[in-house]
Amino acid sequence: MSKENSKNETASLCIKSLWEDGFFQNGRTLNDVSEYITKEWGHNFLAYDISRALHKARFLICTGKRGSFQYKQKTNPKGKKIENIEEQLFSEDLVNKLGSDFITEINDLRLNFGRSGTCTAFLLRKILEKVIYLTFARNGILAKLEDKEEAIKTIGLKAMINTAAREKIDGMPFLISKTAEKIEGIKFLGDTSAHNPLVNVDMETILPQMPFIITAYKELAKHLRPTQQKADN
Repeated sequence: MSKENSKNETASLCIKSLWEDGFFQNGRTLNDVSEYITKEWGHNFLAYDISRALHKARFLICTGKRGSFQYKQKTNPKGKKIENIEEQLFSEDLVNKLGSDFITEINDLRLNFGRSGTCTAFLLRKILEKVIYLTFARNGILAKLEDKEEAIKTIGLKAMINTAAREKIDGMPFLISKTAEKIEGIKFLGDTSAHNPLVNVDMETILPQMPFIITAYKELAKHLRPTQQKADN
């Protein structure tokens, strides 16, 4: 790759990142883009390189006259499907029920959802495992998740899911059996992202799984919050 092509590609990547961050929701001039790239990433591209990358970006539209062009997003970087899922995943009701123990995971998930499938899969899996663990702990049945052969360890996530579908509170299982069955996909993708160094997870693979994992979080969280409140009193 020539040095010139390398510069053009890097400028294009910076512009794509700005688009993904919502920078182009409002019209931006060439000078706006150049100054932001220099400030945020320390790149001092020629105006020609940035202008060329802006004109080649299919997700932007260019308006105005030569010398006063403005660039604005033509398409939403997230898409309607992802926005609809985010409304449910990060709903005030669910976030509040999960409580303060999940602040870090939820914030990290907000940053990565729709942008990095590999990071998203890992975080969805981690939240699932953590909410099962804390739900059992706060209901006084953590021993149900202990590995009988190694007392200081807990059973694997698959076994945790099965246990959550089997164990009941007030006559209801922590996880409905159908929900437990459906979230196997997220477990698999989370395992892949964490343990397979040669494979990355695509967001398009995750999206069909989202209704099931959100349902699982809701079913588990409704048993988590009341116990936490009682413990705080």
